[in-house]
Amino acid sequence: MYPAQVGYYRPDSVEEALDFLDNNEGKVLAGGQSLIPMLKLRILKPKYLVDIGDLKELSFIREGEVVSIGATTRHSELASRKIPGLEIVQETASKVGDIQVRNMGTVGGSLGNADPSADYPALFTALDATMVIRSKKGTREVKAGDFFKGAFTTALEPSDILEQIKVPTYKGYRQAYRKVVRRAGDFALVGLALLLKMEAGEVKDVRISFTGVGERPHRPLEAENALKDTKLTDGDVSRAMELAVKGVNPPSDSRGSSSYRREVMKRLLKNTLEEMRGAS
Repeated sequence: MYPAQVGYYRPDSVEEALDFLDNNEGKVLAGGQSLIPMLKLRILKPKYLVDIGDLKELSFIREGEVVSIGATTRHSELASRKIPGLEIVQETASKVGDIQVRNMGTVGGSLGNADPSADYPALFTALDATMVIRSKKGTREVKAGDFFKGAFTTALEPSDILEQIKVPTYKGYRQAYRKVVRRAGDFALVGLALLLKMEAGEVKDVRISFTGVGERPHRPLEAENALKDTKLTDGDVSRAMELAVKGVNPPSDSRGSSSYRREVMKRLLKNTLEEMRGAS
C-alpha cells in the first residue's frame, strides 16, 4: 500500500519547524524508520511531514553526570559510543533493527513513535530519563514514566518537538539489555532492560523494565523492591520472577501467546540476574 498524498516541509532550524507546526497540521519526520511504515499502512494521514532529520542542533551526545542525547542522534551513533555509566545505551542501540535501520533511524523518532515492542522506551524508563520537549510556548520536561501514555501515544502534542533526552549515569551498576526475537532485526517479542548495583554481596539498587508485554513499558516495582537488600539467592530470583509478571497480560499474536510472553519475561529476568550475579 502507498501512503496518502502528503505535503513536505524541510525547516532550517528548530524554530522554523516549531513555527510551521504551530500553524499547520503536521507530523515530525526524523529518520523515518518508524513513521514511513505507518504512513504506508495509512495508520497516519498527516497533511504535512516536517523533516527535522538533518538539523544538526538536535544531533549530539553530551557526556557528564547527566548525559544529554539529541533527538535526531542516529542509532548507529549511540551503538558506536561507549558512555561511562550508561553502557546499556550502547548495547541497546546495537540491537535496534538492522544496520540500515540503525544508520537512518533516530532515538527521538523511535521514542516519539512509542511502539509497544520498541527497545528505547523500556531502556529510558529503566534509566529514569527525562524527555525535553519544545513548542512555541516554551520548553517542558517529562519523565519517561509519564511520557509513554499507551500504544503509539506519548505526552507529545501535535505542535511539539522532542528536543533531547537527559539521562543520569549509573556508574558501578551492572547493566544489560536482552531481548527475544523470532528473526534478526525484528521488534522484540519481549525485551528487558536491567541495571543492578551490588555492594558486599547484597543488592543495593535494581531497575527492571520490559518491552513487548503491554501498550507501554512495564516496570515491575514490586519485583525491584523484593530484590533490594537480598543476597540474590535462587529463592530471591524466583520470587522476583513471579512478581515481575504479576498483573501483566501481554498481547497474543502470530509471534507468541500471552502466556508464552509471560514465561519469556520470567526466563529473561532469571537468566540476566544469574548472569549479573556471577559477574565479578
